[in-house]
This record gives sequence, structure tokens and C-alpha cells, in this order.
Amino acid sequence: MKKMWIRILIDFFIIVFLLSLIIGVRAVMPPRLSIFLTPKDIGLSYENITLKTEDGKKLKGWLIYSEKSNGIIICLHGYPANKSDILPVVEFLYPEFSLLLFDFRAHGESEGKICYFGLKEFLDVKSAIDFIKSNEKTKNLKIGIWGYSFGAAVGIIASSKYKEIKCLITDSAFANFPDMVKNYYKNLGPLKYIFSSSSIFLGKYVFRNDFRLNSPENFISNVNCPILIIHSRNDDFVPFSHAKKLYKKANQPKEIYVVEGPHTGLDRAYTDQYRKKVKDFLKKYL
Repeated sequence: MKKMWIRILIDFFIIVFLLSLIIGVRAVMPPRLSIFLTPKDIGLSYENITLKTEDGKKLKGWLIYSEKSNGIIICLHGYPANKSDILPVVEFLYPEFSLLLFDFRAHGESEGKICYFGLKEFLDVKSAIDFIKSNEKTKNLKIGIWGYSFGAAVGIIASSKYKEIKCLITDSAFANFPDMVKNYYKNLGPLKYIFSSSSIFLGKYVFRNDFRLNSPENFISNVNCPILIIHSRNDDFVPFSHAKKLYKKANQPKEIYVVEGPHTGLDRAYTDQYRKKVKDFLKKYL
């Protein structure tokens, strides 16, 4: 009887390990979604650009330049997505601001096979900053960031490192990555702790990356530019508690804008209230 229970436990942990490995591989190697919309489709002139990261990745992007602008917004998409997903969300910022959109590594049309959930993606943002500073049309523009979900988390990490970023807007950012993983497995009940722990273990010892180190709450206190934190009170994927953690640790000047709807409910970005809040913040600080 004892041997049978031991065998059951061994089989259980083998199954958990294999499932965690499969899920982990799928997570760090997300499916590439096709570009379904370009600036031309919505009547905006643009330039196809290629960014080069410090670790050698080529990233595909769009520069939507406005001669009327005094600032440029680097727009960061979510996971797993690409620049076309957020294009209709941020186009309202033009022509008051120029826009730069790109695909993170391992997403869209960019190089790379592995998503590092922020551990390396801040280098992708740095490549966008380098492009802006070396481009004759944009080199004198002040730089702001608007990021959504995964992109918002990367925006926080990048803003803690690069003083060129003068203004930061995050929409639906997670604060703590291990907590994010637990929430991902929330429907598994008590098993969520086993699966989340095994996922972190696999990340560190199989994929050679400690994803616990990319929690934005560990970086936000080093962000010295103004920050607007946008989050839904009833976000079903990244709980509102993450926004409260980030806001508590953020430096002044800081604002929090509470919205409604699910995590994927970016329809709120098409409302006059959302657009006014974002524009007013950018005009005030950028």
C-alpha cells in the first residue's frame, strides 16, 4: 500500500513537471501573430524602420512622424501580440505627438525566438531610444512611453534605466512576476502553488533565466520621470492589487487612473475620457 502511494506521488510530480515544461516552452516561445493593420490602413504616413539591439537582435518597427510634435511616444505592445494590435489604440496621439511602434523580440516581424518577460526586452526599448536620438527628424524630440500589459511592465524597467525617457504611461502592468504566474494558474486551486513554483524552477534551471528578477515593483522606485498608472478595478488577469503596489512604490509626480473592464478590454482606450486623461498627462509632463 505504501509503495503504491509513493508511486502515485512520483507519477504526480512527473506529470506536473512535464506539464510545466510544456507550458513553459510555449510561454517563452509565443506564437507569432501576423501584422493585420498598418498605419497606411488608417490614413497615416509612416516609415518602416529596423532597430538594432545591443545584443544583436533586429526589430521591425514603424515611425509615424508629425511635424507638429514636440515629443515622441514609444508604444509598447502586450504579450503575445505585435505592433499592429496597439496601433488603433494609440493613433489618437497623432499629430500632437510622433509615434514609434515596434515588435518586441520573438514577436511579430522581429528577430528572436525567446521571450524574456522583461529580462532583456528593456534592451529593445533602448534600441528605439537610440534610433530616435540618431534620426535627424526626431533627435530633438522629448521621449515618452505608453505601454500595455507586458509592454507596460517593460516600460517600467526601461524607464528605471534610461534617463532619456521623460514620461511614462502604463496600462495594466503586472507588479510581481511570481504572483502573475500564480494568477495564471488560479483555476487549478491549491495546485497553482505547485505549478507556479515548478514554472519558476524551470525558468531558472532549464531556460537559464530567473524570471523573479523582472518584477516591475523592484524597479519602479528608480523611475524618476512622471508616471501615470492605468488599471482596471476588475482586471481578470492582472489583479488591481498590482497597480496599488506599483503606485505605492512609485516616486512623485505620479497619478493613478482607475478604469473598468477585463484585462483585454482595451476598448476603454477609445473613450473620450481615456484619451483626454492620457493626452493631458503627456502635455503636462512632455
